[in-house]
Amino acid sequence: MAIEYNNLIRSVSYDQHSILKDIIDMHNGGRPFDADITYSIGAFYGHFKRTMNDGSEQEYDIPRPKFTFDVCPQDDETIKLEPWGNIPLDDNSVNSICVDLPFVIAPRDSLSTKKENEKEGSNITFKRFSSYYPFTECMASYAHWLTECYRVLKEDGILVWKTQASVTGSKQMMTPEWSWLYATSLGFDTLDQFFLIAKARLNSGKIKTQQHARKFSSTFFVFKKSIKKRINYLDYMSEDERKAFADNLIKNMISKNK
Repeated sequence: MAIEYNNLIRSVSYDQHSILKDIIDMHNGGRPFDADITYSIGAFYGHFKRTMNDGSEQEYDIPRPKFTFDVCPQDDETIKLEPWGNIPLDDNSVNSICVDLPFVIAPRDSLSTKKENEKEGSNITFKRFSSYYPFTECMASYAHWLTECYRVLKEDGILVWKTQASVTGSKQMMTPEWSWLYATSLGFDTLDQFFLIAKARLNSGKIKTQQHARKFSSTFFVFKKSIKKRINYLDYMSEDERKAFADNLIKNMISKNK
């Protein structure tokens, strides 16, 4: 007999705040996140409302984390991070971290992004969140911050990792899958995966022939630092072998994209 759930938590949503609320309730004991290393203007946090599956309205809060960091702080409470620096937290010191790194692959000094060549409404994502270039810089940055999050998380601590696939140089870059593989190689267990669906996307007028499906989804991974309980698909490797595997993966991708 099928069991009916009045408010079944689904893996897909049009609302990222609803996804974060579900993650907090399911995987963080209802507690706020301890830290966010990509806080920006704090769009993840505040007071929100959603319609539940049974038609009822739920108002809820996602409180600002105790520790907020960003490479480009937008308020006085947010601590500045260096792009390749360390999170200024002790080893094994926090229970949860939220991360939403850039995913755009584009030169930061391209003609289309220079101020004198800007058109109103253009390059919105790039100008707000910056970018990586080439794609190997994205992989190296992701690897760096995944490693740092693993360092500062306590045993059984969770990492909420938002990312999105991208296209660069007519190549499809599976950033979510690469994130999962690298996180797993570090020793993270994957607790969950959610998909944020966009109702609309801006289309570039420069593209005349479509080569890849336009991406209408972002991925939220929920990783858990649990050395004793984890399911690690690279368990057959020693710690040194896992590090060598991850380093070689980056080097191989660099050589292929030169």
